[in-house]
This record gives sequence, C-alpha cells and structure tokens, in this order.
Amino acid sequence: MDRPLNAAAPSLPGPFDTAPLAQGMRITPPVSRLVHAQVQALLESSPAFHDLPAERRALMGRDLEKIAGYTAALVHEEWAQSKRLGQTPVLHQRETLPVAPPQAPTALAAVEALRGPPPVKQEHFEARAANQVGRITRDTLNAIAFPTFVADLIKGTFQAIVNASIQQMEAYGKLLANVSKTVDQFMADNISDNNARDWLASAYPSHFKVDTSGDSPKMTVRDGADGAAKPDFRGTLGLDEDVDISDEAAEEKLVPAARRYLAKSRHQMLSTMMLMGINRIVITSGRIYARMGFQINAQDLAQAESASQFDARHESTVHFGGGIAGFFGGPGGEATTSVAYVSSKKANSADAIDVHADLTGEVDLKFKSDYFPMERFAKPELMSMIMGNTPNPGANTPVNSHGGEGAKAPAPAP
Repeated sequence: MDRPLNAAAPSLPGPFDTAPLAQGMRITPPVSRLVHAQVQALLESSPAFHDLPAERRALMGRDLEKIAGYTAALVHEEWAQSKRLGQTPVLHQRETLPVAPPQAPTALAAVEALRGPPPVKQEHFEARAANQVGRITRDTLNAIAFPTFVADLIKGTFQAIVNASIQQMEAYGKLLANVSKTVDQFMADNISDNNARDWLASAYPSHFKVDTSGDSPKMTVRDGADGAAKPDFRGTLGLDEDVDISDEAAEEKLVPAARRYLAKSRHQMLSTMMLMGINRIVITSGRIYARMGFQINAQDLAQAESASQFDARHESTVHFGGGIAGFFGGPGGEATTSVAYVSSKKANSADAIDVHADLTGEVDLKFKSDYFPMERFAKPELMSMIMGNTPNPGANTPVNSHGGEGAKAPAPAP
C-alpha cells in the first residue's frame, strides 16, 4: 500500500537530513558509514566470502561500497531536493494483513445459495471514440485549411499566367531591339572575333586552324594548304579584293570579313523571322477545381459475459444399532447437505477512430497560338528598317496579330 509521510516530519532522520551540496552530488560521511556497515554485514554473512584471499575480499568490499555508495547518494539527493522544493515524498510499503478464519456455512447462506446467483450489474460503458469525433474533426479541418488552399491555388494559377505573358513580351522586345540595329551594331553586340575564327576553321578546314597555344587565339594557315584549291573569299565574304592564304591575311582581313558575314546572315534571318511573325501563347479560358473530402468513422465496442453454476448435494446414512436402540427397534443415522456456487465474469471494450481526408486541386487552361502584333511594338519607320535588313525586302511584309498581312510599311530607303 502507498502511505504518504507526514509533511511536518523530516525527509530523512538523523544525520541523513542534510541540504543538497552546491558542488553537486557527493557521498556524505553518514551515508558512507551506513553503506560500509551494510556491505560488510552482507559479505560477512556469506561463507564463500571467507574462502577468498584477503586481497580479493578487500577489492570486492571496495567495489561494492562504491556502487552502493553512489546509489545511496542518489536517493539521499532526491530526498534532500524534495525537502528543498517543499514536496512530500511517498513511502511505498507492503504489509501482509491477517486473513479471517473460515466460518461454517449457516442456514441463511444455504437459503441464499438456493435462490440462485445475484443479477449481474450492468458495466459502466463510455463511448470514448464517439466523444472525440467533434474535436478530431475540428483539429483536422483547421490543419488542412481548405480556404487557404483554394486561395493559394487561384493566386498561383493567376501568377503563372501573368509571369508567362511577361516573359514572352520581354523576349519579343529583346529580339525586336536586336533586329532594329544596323549590321555593325548587331555585330558589335552579338558576334565576336572568336566566333569568326571558329566559323573560318569549320568552313575551310583544309586551309585554316585556330592556334590557342599563345596568349590569345589566332587564325593560322594549316600545313599543306598550298596544295588545296584556293576558296573564293571575295565572293563569299564580300571582299573588295582577292586575299592570299597567309597567317597575316587570315587574321587581319579574313577574320573581320567573316565576323561581318556572320552578323549580316544572322541579322537577316532574325529580321525575316520577325516579319513572318513570332508565335505566342494566349490563354482563352480555364477552370479551377478544388475539392476536399472528409470522412471520420468512430466505433465503440463493449462486451460482457457472466456465468454461474449452482450445485447442491444431499447425503443420508441410516444404520441400526444394538443396545437400547436395538431393543426398541429404533434406527439411527446421519444426513449431510453440501452447496457449491461458482460465478465468473469477463468484460472487455475496444474503440477505434478512422480519419480520411482527400484534398484535390485541378487547373484546366485552354489556350491558342497567336502572333505578336508587331505594329503595337514598332513604328512604321522601324518596321521599314527591319524589312530592309531581310534578304528580299519586297517579299517580307509584317504579319498582324490575326495571322494575315498587316499594313504595308513604307518602302525602305534605297
């Protein structure tokens, strides 16, 4: 049984009632002497201990005292801290209570037994799972936050559409700014000397190569180029005069000519693409669908079983004896009646809660492919300049946003 100590009594008696030490848990002298006495008494009571050598007995005693000392110091510290905090420790004691001697069954008890077992009392049943349905439903719905989910779904969809439109317009504006430049401006911003060297080495692999052994790359003549046929640099690169195949001519004349040739070709191609129309994605309609399915099942089960058995046994013994009883002819005898009653009862209960939440978000967007309306980004003069940068200006008319030809731009200046 559990018996709390008196709050007014000290936590520990005598020299053990000390305050906790500031430097931490330590084995106090009273605890050390108590442990030493108890350990020695325990060891001395064992016959096998006396058969050990003296050194072994001394070592065993020190080890046991060390272990028991720290264990007792922990208990001493716990009681001291409890007293310091104003708490009352609980002493657990086990007591053996005397059992009353059995009594002989009375006639009243036999009659009560004959009446049968008492009715089984209805067990107290608490629907624990069903009582938690409301709280669990509230906590689950608050954790899911369905309105916030719907708002984020709408906001994210709208933001994605706006960002896609902005990126398309920024890319189109950057491309328009490049093609509206002159060839020299486009070359300065987009084509480098190294691009020209790489193009010459790939276009005329039998004649030139790029030498990267020095501080900067250089265009040099490949060994054995004299035996190969001389290319038409003047017609291909638009030079005013013929150029010999040498390291100096390749670096000083062919590289700048190749750079301008690349810039002119790419500039013409981008200008033609702009006038033919650049595709864009246009969202025409859409649908945002959000759904939350929530299901909670609570089940409480209780089962009680009882059984009883009643058994009554009666025995009678009759005998004839001699003497006076035999003379008068009277019989003698004895009767025994035994009653047995056994009752058993078993009860169990179980509860279960099953929570299922299904959160669905769906975005369905319909779009079409369209052209950027060039007339909304560029003036007629700029459109005329872009047409002049194409290989065939007369055949390149800007495409409007409906896929057809737009207003005719002014003819390019001769």
